[in-house]
Amino acid sequence: MFQIESAHRIPGGKPIPGKPPRAILMKLLLSTDRDTILRRARECSSIEHQGTKLLFFPDFARETQEKRRSLVEIEKHLAAKDIKYSLQYPAKLRVIYNGTSQFFKKPDQAREWMERMGI
Repeated sequence: MFQIESAHRIPGGKPIPGKPPRAILMKLLLSTDRDTILRRARECSSIEHQGTKLLFFPDFARETQEKRRSLVEIEKHLAAKDIKYSLQYPAKLRVIYNGTSQFFKKPDQAREWMERMGI
């Protein structure tokens, strides 16, 4: 049983029928509970409640969100080229190419590497 320390909805009006519900922020007592919830949500192909698909995301500090957001264009480019990658905590891009892993903290580093590799 997970122990929720606090939970609240993101401010906003009542959602329109057929549209996604408002986001809910939950603070769990144990970080292991958070990790379990996020892992199980990734393992499921889809989670629904009353016909609405639910999505689960970790909540990051604004600075971490901005760092992760700066890598989005690189991720899109890699996905379009069908190159495996992952985003590691807090904001490190791991690219698997030709059997080796490359790590990047900044988009410029990744762009330079992709140019050298002809990607």
